[in-house]
Amino acid sequence: MKKIELELSLFSLAAAMLLGIGQEVSAHTRFETGTVGEGTRVTNNVVIGHTCGINPVIGTSVVFPDGVDSTVLVDGQPMGNPLTDFVSNWSDNVRPLLSRAAFDHVKPKQDAAGKVVGFWAAGGPGMPGGMVVYVPFRLNAVNIVPGSCAKNVTFQVSIVDICKITNSSGLQGEGVAGLWTHNDLGTVFDSLEAGGPAPLKIVRNLTTKPLPESCGKGVDVVVKPSAAQINRDMPIVYEGRQIWPGKAHKKHSFGLPQ
Repeated sequence: MKKIELELSLFSLAAAMLLGIGQEVSAHTRFETGTVGEGTRVTNNVVIGHTCGINPVIGTSVVFPDGVDSTVLVDGQPMGNPLTDFVSNWSDNVRPLLSRAAFDHVKPKQDAAGKVVGFWAAGGPGMPGGMVVYVPFRLNAVNIVPGSCAKNVTFQVSIVDICKITNSSGLQGEGVAGLWTHNDLGTVFDSLEAGGPAPLKIVRNLTTKPLPESCGKGVDVVVKPSAAQINRDMPIVYEGRQIWPGKAHKKHSFGLPQ
């Protein structure tokens, strides 16, 4: 009897440890589907895993590398290649989907040419503690250049989960925001903690698009946004006015009309 009780206790302890590990991993803000086959249009979600301590998440801002002035790393090294050497159609591939489960307002972020480079969501009930929120979007098919040596291309997507409205100097404050961003771009949105941006990996279809013989096993390509793009596209602009970072507004309206 004692042996059974001991085994049950050990099983319970192991289960608790595994649960804890799973919760820690899933607490990062990431994509529901982090790996996508090339040439496939998918519906995906940004998954917000936790609040900022006692403060609920009242909004989120998502920026994809635009590929224009992005840094392209090949097997971990910046080689100076343009993204077009590896991806043939990375432009205007992202579309936010309207969902008011947590946030009342969802808007695309657009560059000067009107191409979508990200999106934001805010207002409404937000996300209280103990919950998980899905922010849906559609990713149009991304195609890897047939003659390239890329076996996959990973876009490092910067996300800030907003829990308290502050100006840019207050972003690193306790309970203010979850910064799922780079730590080395030199922007006010850089994260000071571990976690980093959310990876979105596009995998080459080796059946229909085999690697050229000269490529050997192929290369891993990573696309990192520029500081200029993050500074330009991460802020939330509503009806021509930047509302975040900025002055504090009524908590759950996020400064938007009800």
